[in-house]
Amino acid sequence: MQPPAPTCGVSWTPERCRYTGRLSATPCLPVTDPVSAAPPDPDPRPLPPEEPGPNECCGSGCPLCVLDLYSEELQRYRQALAEWKARHPEQAP
Repeated sequence: MQPPAPTCGVSWTPERCRYTGRLSATPCLPVTDPVSAAPPDPDPRPLPPEEPGPNECCGSGCPLCVLDLYSEELQRYRQALAEWKARHPEQAP
């Protein structure tokens, strides 16, 4: 059974997918083999926290300023990165 043709008036011919063999109106993607796909990294490199934008601090001395929170996150990131580099000396620049 062929998929319905578009109603826009453009001439259309379905194409057979080279991966599945099915007729399709859109390009098909390769079928990934779950056995051969690489497993996710069990110990990924830590990512730095996102720096606050220039207008995110209101300058009124809030007890939980975004700049203070960023500073704390940055310290945690640096510690986590140092620990990760110790575990992965071959990947540490």
